[in-house]
Amino acid sequence: MPSDMPIENIIEELEGFGIHLKKCKVLISRKTGLPMPIFAVFLDKTPDNKNIYNLKEICSMKIEVETMRRKFGPAQCFRCQEFFHSSKYCTRNPKCGKPHLTKDCTKMQSEEPTCCHCQGKYPANYIGFPNNPLNRPPPPLRLIFGRNVQGRRRRCWRPLKPKATPKHSQ
Repeated sequence: MPSDMPIENIIEELEGFGIHLKKCKVLISRKTGLPMPIFAVFLDKTPDNKNIYNLKEICSMKIEVETMRRKFGPAQCFRCQEFFHSSKYCTRNPKCGKPHLTKDCTKMQSEEPTCCHCQGKYPANYIGFPNNPLNRPPPPLRLIFGRNVQGRRRRCWRPLKPKATPKHSQ
């Protein structure tokens, strides 16, 4: 469907099929900031709304209905950019490092962010963060009494002696 199609037309058409919407919106490209020819439709989980998967055409245009794919990786806070928690309960400072809400931040995009953990010149989710466990070298394998830590026997590194060949007298 074209990105400039009025959302009201889509809502009216779906209501005509007995599908009740919560919300409908055009998706925006993160790279360009322009609307894409993809529409997100949010529905309640009711038996009537499951019929949306059977639709092949809306407003005289062929459509394909898919469920939204989940984001990969752990949850990320929108306030401090740290992983594994949400902004709802976050009390850390935002990217600028000053004690205020992210929506009240006056930091420009061109300014460098500040890490909420070590005050470094990078956000808290920076993959090169020195304390990130992925950036540490793995511990060396320890050998204990001929066995390594996993319990496997250490292999013998010297070659086996060749078997003695019998000498025949002629």
